[in-house]
Amino acid sequence: MFENSSKPEDLLNYQVPPEWRDEVKIRTLYPPIPKHTGNINFDIYDFDMLFNDPATKELIRTGKTIGCFYIESPGMRSLLRRLDVETFEMLTAASSVIRPGVAESGMMQEFIARHKDPSRRKYLVPEMEIYLGETYGVMIYQEDVIKVAHHIAGLSLEEADLLRRAMSGKMRSHHAMQRIVEKFFVSCKEKGLTDYQSKELWRQIESFAGYSFCKAHSASFALLSYQVAFLKAHYPAEFMASVLNNGGGFYSAAVYIQESKRLGLKIELPSINESEKEYVGKGRSIHIGLKAIKNLSYSTIEKIAEERRRSGKYVSLADFLVRTKPGYEETALLIKCGAMGCFRQTRPTLLRLLDIYFHRRKIIDENYSDLFLRETFALEEEVKTDMNYTLAGICREEYEAFGYMITRHPLHFFGEWTDAKGIVLAKDMKQNKGRKVKMIGWYMTSKRIKTRKGEIIKFLSLEDLTGTFEAVIFPKVYYRVAELTLSMGPYLVTGKVDVNDHTNLVAEDLEVLSSIALQSSLQKDSVEHNYYGDEEKITEEDFALAKALDHKKLKIAYAG
Repeated sequence: MFENSSKPEDLLNYQVPPEWRDEVKIRTLYPPIPKHTGNINFDIYDFDMLFNDPATKELIRTGKTIGCFYIESPGMRSLLRRLDVETFEMLTAASSVIRPGVAESGMMQEFIARHKDPSRRKYLVPEMEIYLGETYGVMIYQEDVIKVAHHIAGLSLEEADLLRRAMSGKMRSHHAMQRIVEKFFVSCKEKGLTDYQSKELWRQIESFAGYSFCKAHSASFALLSYQVAFLKAHYPAEFMASVLNNGGGFYSAAVYIQESKRLGLKIELPSINESEKEYVGKGRSIHIGLKAIKNLSYSTIEKIAEERRRSGKYVSLADFLVRTKPGYEETALLIKCGAMGCFRQTRPTLLRLLDIYFHRRKIIDENYSDLFLRETFALEEEVKTDMNYTLAGICREEYEAFGYMITRHPLHFFGEWTDAKGIVLAKDMKQNKGRKVKMIGWYMTSKRIKTRKGEIIKFLSLEDLTGTFEAVIFPKVYYRVAELTLSMGPYLVTGKVDVNDHTNLVAEDLEVLSSIALQSSLQKDSVEHNYYGDEEKITEEDFALAKALDHKKLKIAYAG
């Protein structure tokens, strides 16, 4: 046994261990950002400021939280709107009430109803108002299980916590679990509860305790959600760029790009003379990073940025090739997606020059001597053209390079549908509550859930040119249209706008407007948000053919 020579009164005065007294060393990924550091004129840890900031409260209350930690999913954004969440306490409750157990027990709907209508705040046992008054008599935290089991059902605090742990799956003994269940009902009877009251209490505890958060967990989530919502409200460009650099969250990069546009931000195409590896947000614009270009290697990206820092901006395609020595395909990628727009030449011109530099002049090959240099220089001038890609061609190249379009939204090319009479826009759904409408949307994300009967409900998150909405497809409709929901759309959805949340459209019918061939070749849907398109490949035969062409044939091939 260890001896403790301390006096009893000394035990009440906690002392920091000697090795910690000089400096408390806590390992962190990033140090806290002090107030007024550099251009930062706020303190993200000033919680009074944070919880009372009007712009942040409005953003959370209206559910415009795409990109915000934990509160960006369609279900959570709908819950924020239905609860009119604008306080830290209510966001803490929302963070827990959306958990699977609470939702499946039916208590989430009851919590929403009681929040909106005080007359519904009736308590199964009158004493519950004392302990669960803050949440209108609904158990939403793990601590609520302990409160109810101890104060209402009459278990000891130790037994109540054992019950909580058992419901959380932390008790492996079936026999011990059975003893706690028996003890619960015996104790309820001793407390004078009716069979209905005790069984209903048990149903609520059993249905959600394994999935619920403890209140501290919910509060810590809500705190971080508030912090990132503040950043989105006041620094949208920097915030959305950071979300994209972080690989996103609930959605694909395409969704965050369109959300940035809805915030009024300008999206700049990548540039070999301006872009870094990462996305960069500043002011009212976001510059796409070079890492967003698929099939462009990190080594090439690093070389482009490093050479630019060392020797200045690139002045021409030839200058870029000589200084960075990239491969043919990677250079073609940069041209096609618009990253060489700084050279003020059309993309077809740059692609023609690329062929000449690689296959005619071979400017990267230091040992190659062009005997017909004069003719080659003349050919460079002759292949230049003012003709550029069509708008559709530009958007196709962007889609293949980034996985999303910048110059236009995909729905821009379905104007005959989106502008048709009778089509309701997302921004007008609020004025159409309870009405049957037709809407057109592009795929954002989707979620399938199974009902207690084993049937499937699908939630299809869609966007149009004015906002986002959720197509809720119940089993009868889903079994009829399930196969159609596996593409990117665009979808023509007929349904009724939800009275409780105007961003929900209860679908009665669904069509895909694009052709099946286009969907299968370019727009395959996947859980990982990977979309595959055909890519033009350069073969050895192409090189041999280009080498075999003389000056005259090359001129005809390129210049016509």
